[in-house]
Amino acid sequence: MDNYIEKIQDILVETGWSQTRFAAEIGVTFATVNRWLKAHTKPHSAQLRQIDKLFDNIIGIIPLPEEKIVRILKAVDTKNKKLSNIKTLLRREDIAQDFLLELTYNSDAIEGSTLTKRQAEAVIFDKATIKDKSLVEHLEAINHSTILRNIFDGTIGGPINESLIKYMHKVLMQGIREDAGEYARHQRAIRGFELVLPHPSDIPEEMGIFNNKVNIYKGYPLGHIAKMHADFEAIHPFGDGNGRIGRLIMIIQLIDKGFAPCIINVKEKADYYKFLEYAQKKSDTHLVYFLAESVLNSYKLIERYI
Repeated sequence: MDNYIEKIQDILVETGWSQTRFAAEIGVTFATVNRWLKAHTKPHSAQLRQIDKLFDNIIGIIPLPEEKIVRILKAVDTKNKKLSNIKTLLRREDIAQDFLLELTYNSDAIEGSTLTKRQAEAVIFDKATIKDKSLVEHLEAINHSTILRNIFDGTIGGPINESLIKYMHKVLMQGIREDAGEYARHQRAIRGFELVLPHPSDIPEEMGIFNNKVNIYKGYPLGHIAKMHADFEAIHPFGDGNGRIGRLIMIIQLIDKGFAPCIINVKEKADYYKFLEYAQKKSDTHLVYFLAESVLNSYKLIERYI
């Protein structure tokens, strides 16, 4: 059963609404909702977002059973023990190239790049110029993949600190923004998020607190890495590029702790943002689970080569 069907049914049960009332909330007809529930047609992307928002407002995010989190973390540990030489594996050119493409394409696409995966591949590895694509999109792919290659070959690595974060931002935004490598001087906002970001004058202090915590691991590493990612994105210290820098920080942390890098697929953007916001407001359990799933998917990529 498609996820949107389950969500509509849950909303109807929780609220006691008729299909007519639900249709009015979404702005469609009763017949349209009926076709959705029978899987004769599917909502388009804007309607899916409306259903998701309504579901989150009424149902909220359903808590994850602890045993489910323990189970997936054990699965990650099992893969981690089997492929314990992650740093060596990432220095293999065939594996590195796959990760360079997957991580760069998806991370840029999450932030709005319109390059297809094949186009991103041509830009990264062949230095190609794609007709009708902006210079910024070309530079985003080149700069992001440059940082990743330096992470894989050990040029860039932990511990995480202010100098490293600013350096990565400078490389990421080289040729794109004049303030590359510098904290934002203007107030920022995250589209679609209700989170109020720190005032620019407070960013150095907030980042100081972040840097004092980021390298101190307590409990399971993936839990700490997920929490620090939520904290970094809540600060949003730069004028642009915060999502990509935050995910690059996670990649460095994961590799330093012996895990595969996390590939967050652009198709999972809605869930990623939802769990990130939930982690910033209530609990990071869903973000931990999401991160663990992403790491497991990365191990599948590696296993194709060994």
